[in-house]
Amino acid sequence: MYDLKPILKPVHVELPTCMYPMKPVIQHGVAMADQSSTEDLPEIQALAVKQEKILKQLAELREQLVSMRTDLKVCNKPAQPSAQTAPAKTGAKSKPQTTKVEPINASYLQDFVVNASPENIPYGLLALKKLWIDRLNLQVECFTHSTIPKLNEEAVHFQNQITSFEPKLENLPRILVTLIWKNVGTYTEMITSPTAYVPICGEVNILRFLSRCGPSEFNYERNDDVAEVDSILDTCYQLINKQNVKDKKQVLKTLSSKLGKTPSFGGSDVSLCDIAATSAIKQVQKALAKDINPNVAKLIGRVSAVVGF
Repeated sequence: MYDLKPILKPVHVELPTCMYPMKPVIQHGVAMADQSSTEDLPEIQALAVKQEKILKQLAELREQLVSMRTDLKVCNKPAQPSAQTAPAKTGAKSKPQTTKVEPINASYLQDFVVNASPENIPYGLLALKKLWIDRLNLQVECFTHSTIPKLNEEAVHFQNQITSFEPKLENLPRILVTLIWKNVGTYTEMITSPTAYVPICGEVNILRFLSRCGPSEFNYERNDDVAEVDSILDTCYQLINKQNVKDKKQVLKTLSSKLGKTPSFGGSDVSLCDIAATSAIKQVQKALAKDINPNVAKLIGRVSAVVGF
C-alpha cells in the first residue's frame, strides 16, 4: 500500500492543573480492579472503615425509628371494621347502634392547605373541629391572599369562631390546616402535598378526605349505606358548584327529597351528610331562600345549634 502523510501534525497540549490529579489506574502492569493488588492499599482500607461507620449509624437510626413508632403506637395495618364495633351514624337514615372508640390513624396526621373564597365559606371545617374537640385537635390558621382586598363580615365571623377555641385536653393528635382566603370561586381546594400540586377540589370532597383522617367512628365508609351517603354528598357538591340558579333550585329539590320528612340524614347524631348539606345550603341560601322548605330549615337549625354555625 502507498504510505500516507500524517493529516495532523503533533500538537503539544497542556493539561489543566485546576482539577484533582488522579492516580494511574494501572500500576506495574496490574489493573487496580485486581483484588490481590488493592486489598493492601491504604485508600481501600480507609473506605472500608468509613463504610462500616455509615452502616453502624444507619442501624442506630433504624432503632430510633422503631422506638418512636412503638411510643406513638403506630400500626402498619389499615383500619378494618370489627365485628364488635358498629359504625357511627354518619350516613343516611342509619339505625341507632353502639360505637366503640378506636385510635386515630396516625398515617393521615399531616398538615394541609385549604384555599377558599370568602363568598363560599367552608363551614364543614368548623363543624368537624367542634365534633372532634375531645378526640383530635384540628388546628386552623387563617391568612388572606392578595386577590382578596377585604374579608366580608361573614368570613370574619367564621375566622374568629374557628380560631378562638382549642381542645382542653392535652397531647391530642393534631392536624394543622392553613386556611387561605383566596379568589378560587366556588371550587374550594385542599393541597395535601407541598411538592405535588394535585388539589382536592370541592368542600364536599375535602370532608370526604378528612372523614378518613379523624376518629374512625366518623368515617362514613365503614357504614353499610355508603352508596347512599356518596349520592347525598354528590348532590351537595352539585348544589354549591352549579352556576345557574335554576339548576341550583333543581338540585336543592333533589336534596330535599333525599331528606324526606326525617329530621336529619344521620338519625340522632350529626352526620357527615348533615354537615355537607348545611354548609352547601348556607352558601346558596341568599339565592334560594324562598326554595328552602321547613324540614330542610329544621335540619340547618339543628346542625347550627350543635356545631355553632
